[in-house]
Amino acid sequence: MPGTSLTEIKCDKCEKVFETEVVDHVDLAEDGALAPQLKSGKLNRVVCPQCKKLTYLERGLVVNFEPESLIVVFDSSAKTPEAKVALRKEYDALIHYNQIFEEVGKETEFRVISELDELKKLVDDYVKDHWLSESEPLFPK
Repeated sequence: MPGTSLTEIKCDKCEKVFETEVVDHVDLAEDGALAPQLKSGKLNRVVCPQCKKLTYLERGLVVNFEPESLIVVFDSSAKTPEAKVALRKEYDALIHYNQIFEEVGKETEFRVISELDELKKLVDDYVKDHWLSESEPLFPK
């Protein structure tokens, strides 16, 4: 099950403020059915409860590619080297939180990407290497 959180949204159309659940973390080994939405950039879909306007939220997302020992932060706003360094520092602070995180962090590649095409390629490669087909993403080869 993907990692989610509640966030407050203001509708662009009617300006209603409402809370909605959004996906923050996807582990492709467990949440493979989300691959098509990841590749299209349409994972965090929100519908205003008042006017029914459909919106796709642009927000950072952590994607875990196991067993590759790869963690990717996809954030379309992280275009500059400074933004990517800031996200790397957050990751480093997290893995130094305790000894287990630190050991796993040493064995795990961490990348920050901001282009959807790059995320799509990573997901496509993962599907090709680890799934029977995109229609059967939860069954390893």
